[in-house]
Amino acid sequence: MTNETPHFSRPVHLREIPATGRHFAIEMNEDERRTVARQLGLPNIAALTAKLHVTPFRKDGLAVKGIIHALITQVCVVTAEPFESEVEAPVDIRFSPDGLDPNAEFDLAELNDPEAEDPPDLLTGDTIDLDAVISEFLALALDPYPRKPGASFEGDENEASLSPFAALNRLKDKDS
Repeated sequence: MTNETPHFSRPVHLREIPATGRHFAIEMNEDERRTVARQLGLPNIAALTAKLHVTPFRKDGLAVKGIIHALITQVCVVTAEPFESEVEAPVDIRFSPDGLDPNAEFDLAELNDPEAEDPPDLLTGDTIDLDAVISEFLALALDPYPRKPGASFEGDENEASLSPFAALNRLKDKDS
């Protein structure tokens, strides 16, 4: 993913979210989808929608839960051919002024319980950007090694002999 700044934004201000929360149904237009596709290194995004529910979190934060649906074009790692796939990505994130800055360094030793709930992300100011949330969770849902349905890697039989363990197997066979 690049650090390209999106040319679009759907800001949500802390003060505009009631105690019961607010629903957002988002359907990105062609320009927005093209920008997200470029950010994520995808050839195309034909459809990108999200149904999100934003609620207050603690005294001065926000929580976002929902689901993202996308129809994307990826490039198969086996055949190098483009293919379409559907992606459904759950969204669950919290923002708080006392949250963790995603750009700050952290100590791995402090991560004691991998099953523990993630701390909230840092909320700077009183606004979050739902488009940035959608882009982030779509990126997290992408298969880093996408395969076109039915594509399989057919290796050459001689490739097995190139393995560093093949030489050890030959020595083992000689000793037997």
